[in-house]
Amino acid sequence: MTETTKKKIFQPLKLNNMTLKNRLLRSATWEGIAALDGSIDERTYSIYEELAKGGVGGIITGFTSVSDNDTYFEGMMRLSNDKLIPQYKKLTDIAHKENCPIIAQLALGAYYKNDREIRPNQMTEEDIKNTIDLFIKAAEREKQANYDGVQIHAAHFFFLSRFISPLINERNENGSIDNRIRILIEILKGIKSKNLGLHVSLKINSSDFEMGELMKKNVWKYAKKWQKKELTQLKLVGMGLREVE
Repeated sequence: MTETTKKKIFQPLKLNNMTLKNRLLRSATWEGIAALDGSIDERTYSIYEELAKGGVGGIITGFTSVSDNDTYFEGMMRLSNDKLIPQYKKLTDIAHKENCPIIAQLALGAYYKNDREIRPNQMTEEDIKNTIDLFIKAAEREKQANYDGVQIHAAHFFFLSRFISPLINERNENGSIDNRIRILIEILKGIKSKNLGLHVSLKINSSDFEMGELMKKNVWKYAKKWQKKELTQLKLVGMGLREVE
């Protein structure tokens, strides 16, 4: 690493409403220690206090579910109802005390109705609208908890990545890519329409490493459009799908 590179890494960086004291951003990592209802305790606070005091420029939290009945993973943090806001406000206060902006990664492991998992190609229009609303309302709770930004998790086989995948969701198999990713557009537009002042980012697979996937060229096409309006940051990752219906 050259001295010039070192200098740039440790220079402050302004991203929309956030100012990072350096360019080291802790990426989301699942802790898996929240209670079933999404409550967090001193174990979680201790982890994020150590991170903030360690000198990173900013933190993206472990994935945080937008739904009360999302049981796809154990130990998920949640911003799925208002009663949780004070606990997460304490978390952001810990980070801000160390001059460290903090972003919540909003995710959905699976969509459930009447205690039954509903797969993407089984969803009704009402189910899709409910999913969009879950993300928008969770972003509003983020603002109340004093987060600096939101990252929408649409990668790594989480619900949104399955929904937009032609391999998993066959509902738009003969339709356009526009139809397939409309759910992401509506979530991003809905968050921006609330004028929350949050840094808005999207985590999405650039490749599923499978034949018939949502191709990289399509991801780039829409990423360019989103960054002009709905997004201030994009994170591209890659992961193969674990199952094909």
